[in-house]
Amino acid sequence: MQYPNALSPIRVGKFVFKNRIEYPPSRSPSIHNGAKIPTDEAMAFWTNRAKSGVGLVTVTGVGLDNDWEDRWELSIKKTRDRLTTMVESIHYYGAKASMELTGYFFKNYGVSPGSRGMFGGLLEEIPVDEMMRYRDRYVEVAGILKKLGFDGIFLHFGHSTPLAQFLSPYSNKRTDQYGGCFENRTRYVLDILSAVRETVGNDMFIEARLSGTELQAGGIDLDEGLRMAELFSPYLDILQCSAGMHNPDWMAHIHASGFRPRLPNSYVADTFKKSGRVDCKITAMGAIRDLADAEKLISSGSADFAAICRAIIADPEMIPKCASGRIEDVVPCIQCMRCHDTAAYGGHHQCAVNPKAGMEFWMERLEAPAKSKKKVAVIGGGPAGMKAALTAAERGHDVDLYEMTDALGGIMKYAEHVSFKYPHARYIGWMVKQVEKSSVNVKMNTRATPEMIKSGGYDVVISAIGSEPIIPQVPGVEHAVTAIQAHGMEKKLGENIVIIGGGQVGVELAVHLNMIGKKCTVLESRREIIPDASPTQRGELFVEVRNSGVKIINFATCTAIEPGKVTYDHDGVTKTIEADDVILAAGMKAKTVESDSFMNVADSFVSAGDCNEPRLLEWATKEGFYAANNL
Repeated sequence: MQYPNALSPIRVGKFVFKNRIEYPPSRSPSIHNGAKIPTDEAMAFWTNRAKSGVGLVTVTGVGLDNDWEDRWELSIKKTRDRLTTMVESIHYYGAKASMELTGYFFKNYGVSPGSRGMFGGLLEEIPVDEMMRYRDRYVEVAGILKKLGFDGIFLHFGHSTPLAQFLSPYSNKRTDQYGGCFENRTRYVLDILSAVRETVGNDMFIEARLSGTELQAGGIDLDEGLRMAELFSPYLDILQCSAGMHNPDWMAHIHASGFRPRLPNSYVADTFKKSGRVDCKITAMGAIRDLADAEKLISSGSADFAAICRAIIADPEMIPKCASGRIEDVVPCIQCMRCHDTAAYGGHHQCAVNPKAGMEFWMERLEAPAKSKKKVAVIGGGPAGMKAALTAAERGHDVDLYEMTDALGGIMKYAEHVSFKYPHARYIGWMVKQVEKSSVNVKMNTRATPEMIKSGGYDVVISAIGSEPIIPQVPGVEHAVTAIQAHGMEKKLGENIVIIGGGQVGVELAVHLNMIGKKCTVLESRREIIPDASPTQRGELFVEVRNSGVKIINFATCTAIEPGKVTYDHDGVTKTIEADDVILAAGMKAKTVESDSFMNVADSFVSAGDCNEPRLLEWATKEGFYAANNL
């Protein structure tokens, strides 16, 4: 059996888990839809988490207060009825069902005067009588969930949640019996834990998440985190070990991004597990990408369970693919946090590499077998073109993919040159191999023309020819190179570099070049930099810029480029700056004219990706999939 440790059953109290893989709490506003009862979308989403093959699904959605926005209200009978059905649908696939209880205090309360909420805003200190009401509500909700058939309860004491702020010497500034020394700071959490355990007894398992180290000076360090784990463990069945705080400085640790190495938080679980001081099962978490990672953690004795969230969103079939020896077919998660940053899409749950994410309830209705076999020409071998070609081939069509260069990948090929883009490089490499393994006929070094495609007798043309750099109309622009050209020629660049454009491309390029020893200045004409990044990525980039030698000049419009220098208007004042090389990152423009030239060369035409509008990877993925799925 492959992955014998990760896929082996384990007993925890009265419960036997079919394997050691957990799907941890994740929340999407579009799945919950602001409803006070579980929607059909939510029922499908959580059922499909169990269908993916995990041993434990931790659902989110229940609040401790009925007035909380976007939380299911347990006082409503239909909520209770639907949650009971949800539990049974999870059980049908052999998984255990748990419910996360987390979140925010009633009203505008925090641990201490002037403390900050997870998403900003100053709070007032919660009085003791309100703390007790909050604790009693934990007990009441736990009792209801027990009656509804949930196997377990998940208590969130990490990531700067209100209860985590009680534990932290960095955030807890109380002067009563709940602040100050270790015993005082842990008193309230211990009170909640013991009250919940008394209520559910051994009929439910209790899992908690703890930031074993907050990484913040003055916060919880690993020694104190271990001490807390030891204190709480007699009341727990499972302890999920994380790291970091809910702020831009440490978000790349909480939800590990490409700025962190593989399995960056596993040392916390390893420390707790091997200490011999923690009397419960241990779960490792943080960018665990497949069963090979999980097997490594469990077989080495670092953990009993592995929590995998984003990788299962990226590929819900990850577990069966790995178990059947097809790990090379697992769609790689690129750790971009698009699934987390649903607010950036009007609340829609989205994944950069899985176009079905957020559409689980509808996809079974939308995905129908192709009615007839068609001859399809896909023009462009970037992410949109490869996704369209693969999807069309999977549906039984004959597909020719035209790529004008000698390599697939489009502009995403730049990722192989950037250290913190290793998840993206892995994904593009995966896509290329999938195309190579498929029935798609790839025509490399072939620039398609309307005449060529028309003579090929195609039924359908999918244009995915992408975009091209915007070249500012300034004197001397011929002395500059584009951001696309700069990747791969880093060694040829001089020491002092000026980058024109402070969007995500320009700032990431500046950080990358700074990491390899270049001195970079970014000129941005607007007030803000990186406006095109999603919230988490933007916060992480701000941190990287702040901790680097990159210089940002806002309200700076380039007016001329000359050998050795750049002239720019800085809020009405003309200035110059030395530059060994100048790089243009002023944006991209769609190749609409070229794309439109293929409109009438076949019976059907559709465009996908950046040739519609330059955007990020998720749109290329979606539009390539949609184009082919509707043939």
